[in-house]
Amino acid sequence: MATSKRFAMWIATLLILAPLAAAQTYTITDLGTFPGGAVSQGNAVNVQGQVAGYARFANYNAHGFFWSERTGLLDLGAIPPESNFSVGQAVNSFGDVAGYSDYNELEAEHAVLWIHGKLHDLGTLPGGSESQANGINDLGEVAGYSNGANISPHAFLWSKHRGMQDLGTLTGGYYSQGLAVNLEGQVVGFSNAGDGNWHGFLWTRSAGMQNLPMLTGASSASANGINDLGQVVGGSGSYAVLWHTDSRRTVENLGVLPGLGWSSAFAINDVGQVVGWSGFAAFVWSRGQGMQDLNQLIPSNSGWQLILADSINVQGQITGQGNINGQAHAFLLTPVAQ
Repeated sequence: MATSKRFAMWIATLLILAPLAAAQTYTITDLGTFPGGAVSQGNAVNVQGQVAGYARFANYNAHGFFWSERTGLLDLGAIPPESNFSVGQAVNSFGDVAGYSDYNELEAEHAVLWIHGKLHDLGTLPGGSESQANGINDLGEVAGYSNGANISPHAFLWSKHRGMQDLGTLTGGYYSQGLAVNLEGQVVGFSNAGDGNWHGFLWTRSAGMQNLPMLTGASSASANGINDLGQVVGGSGSYAVLWHTDSRRTVENLGVLPGLGWSSAFAINDVGQVVGWSGFAAFVWSRGQGMQDLNQLIPSNSGWQLILADSINVQGQITGQGNINGQAHAFLLTPVAQ
């Protein structure tokens, strides 16, 4: 009888303590800047912990970068001349980086793809003058946007074999941007529509561009990230949101950090962890813990103020931008083993 009581008390204690389990904590790595520069930002992190983003030089010009623990911060260059501006926006598991670069004196931009550090100009839709790449998957497919001979910018999906495919807009719209693409070739982004509002969209090869629902009372939305399971995150009105994979693409409000009035989500990994910002503070969200301020999950004496969380990989590593010693630097957070 006494043994049964002790066992029951032990179980009860575990149930009480379970919600009080310590939150995930992180170590932080400063990715630095180029010589003389004071600004950098991490825009994407892949499964290997490699980061793509941009960093500035002393002359305030910026180039896309590729960072790994082995190589450090590598300058990806730009469409010649080197004085042109470039940004790395996305990186896949093979270290290929998608982004954009100036290509003329008018500072017009072309979507570019760096493969093994070599830059490839992806051009534009027919007759276009500007384009930008924002996402890449492990098949080398790139999502972004481009204008054309008689069109405002449209979302595109580029592949080596098909080139740049115009994904169009939502019904009644004239402008769209592709922001991310998953392994299935599903593209998310935003588009205007016949109602005059901006909507998040999901594009698939079978169904084309589909309008994602907004939160009740919202008049705008953007779908900013998608994982390989088809879960989509972004913003609707003033709130970070998650669109589920049910047939209705139900939208869930992820809330805001305590005392802050707005939020937006930028990426989701394949275990459902979401990152973004709320009131200029970087956050991570999970089903079990809800929305957490990443500033509360790093060493209190680090000197960092984390502003923006842009990307998270399946291991839970996070990249973005924060302030350290009066400068805005790219960072990489790595979960501490629990």
